[in-house]
Amino acid sequence: MNMAMKRLLGVVGGLALVFSVSGASAAPKDPRVLVEEVTTELFTVVKAHPADSEAYYTGVDKVLDKVVDFRYIAAVVMGRDAWGKATAEQKTRFAEVFKNGLVRSYAKGIAGYANSAIKVVGVDQNAQNAKRAVVRQEVAHEGAVHQLSYTLRQVGEDWRLINVVLNGVNLGQSFSSQFTAALRKEGGDIDKVINNWLSEV
Repeated sequence: MNMAMKRLLGVVGGLALVFSVSGASAAPKDPRVLVEEVTTELFTVVKAHPADSEAYYTGVDKVLDKVVDFRYIAAVVMGRDAWGKATAEQKTRFAEVFKNGLVRSYAKGIAGYANSAIKVVGVDQNAQNAKRAVVRQEVAHEGAVHQLSYTLRQVGEDWRLINVVLNGVNLGQSFSSQFTAALRKEGGDIDKVINNWLSEV
């Protein structure tokens, strides 16, 4: 992973984990409300545990697991062709490897952003698909203001994060390009790409 992507993950790691909804609710909450509730939950984890402890990673993982649609993102990253050719076992393995890598990367980035000034500047519902929404944020950190937008899809009564765009850089597309390049490098061998994914990104 190049330095620009590492910096990108650092920022997103502290900020992308802000969407969740309780399955017990009668109806999905407004995404703006979810941002406020889960941001509080996330930074409670940040302040409760040493950043290099397993308890810390476990806490971050629990927040992420309620928020991110890992299997959906894994399918998008692999691409329609590779996902279609992959076995059920390969799909499951890649989703797990992808999740583990992101959880660790995000967890390492969270601590430095706990005191950033974060505000929601807009929530856009998809006019053609009521189960899609984009939440836009501004994040003030160390004198810079970052523009973020989060794409969510509604799954049952939950909103799940499926993509992040930071200052114009689309993370989903970036990971997809990396998978395509790795697959080409490995001569189309999906198992090798999965086995080497963490070193490739």
